[in-house]
Amino acid sequence: MTYSRTVRRRWPVGHRADAATSSPAPHPRHAAPTIACDVSWLNPDGTVGTSNIMAPALPMIEAACGNVARGTLISTTGGPIAVEDLTPGTRILTSEYGPLPLQWIGSSLHMPNETPGQETAKLFRVTADAFGLAKPSADLMLAPRSHILMRHAACRELFGVDLAFAPIRAFEDGLQVVAITPISGIQLYNLAFDRQVTILANGVELESFHPGPFAETLLDSDLLSSLLRLFPQARELADFGPQLTQRLTSFEVRTLRNGA
Repeated sequence: MTYSRTVRRRWPVGHRADAATSSPAPHPRHAAPTIACDVSWLNPDGTVGTSNIMAPALPMIEAACGNVARGTLISTTGGPIAVEDLTPGTRILTSEYGPLPLQWIGSSLHMPNETPGQETAKLFRVTADAFGLAKPSADLMLAPRSHILMRHAACRELFGVDLAFAPIRAFEDGLQVVAITPISGIQLYNLAFDRQVTILANGVELESFHPGPFAETLLDSDLLSSLLRLFPQARELADFGPQLTQRLTSFEVRTLRNGA
């Protein structure tokens, strides 16, 4: 014999039974964090445009507007000039092509994160002579995603040439390359050209900003649009020109340096 019984659900006083099956109220959406980017660019007629643009605080955006700290000396045809004093059109010395006109400069205020120890809160101080005599000529403060030019014979097996760009974080040793969390905001700058180039910052070879050959597949349409808004002189990713020098990962750099 089969027995059955009806189970009555007892609702708390004041609770409407029909509300139990309704969808919960949506949580309010929180706006994504943003950063203010000051940008200047070279127009086709040789004039200079300037703007302040709010952009999402995402890795690609932060990399675009942050490479070296205020006070860094950039090698130009007129001698070393502090990065904050550069203007689009200045002829910058590059390792591959000689002097090239600067097409774009962007800057943003790098603020330490509220959560201590987060990777993006760190900057990297490269002490004088860390990579050889006058490389750098004076202490150099680099952003978390800065890349320096690394020359190593083993790179030829990977890329066919004995050089590649390596992330500065791969060289952290606590002595000559030190990760620090600043106690206050530091203004960071980055430079862009009509192609990927190597610039000299305090005598160290650094990569200029370039989104990379796979940016279009890695970025969704919204982020791609936010990135291009920072570069009024560029209508599409192709306007950044070729990327001739490849990038290594931190793991690859450590493997090469350890002789594996």
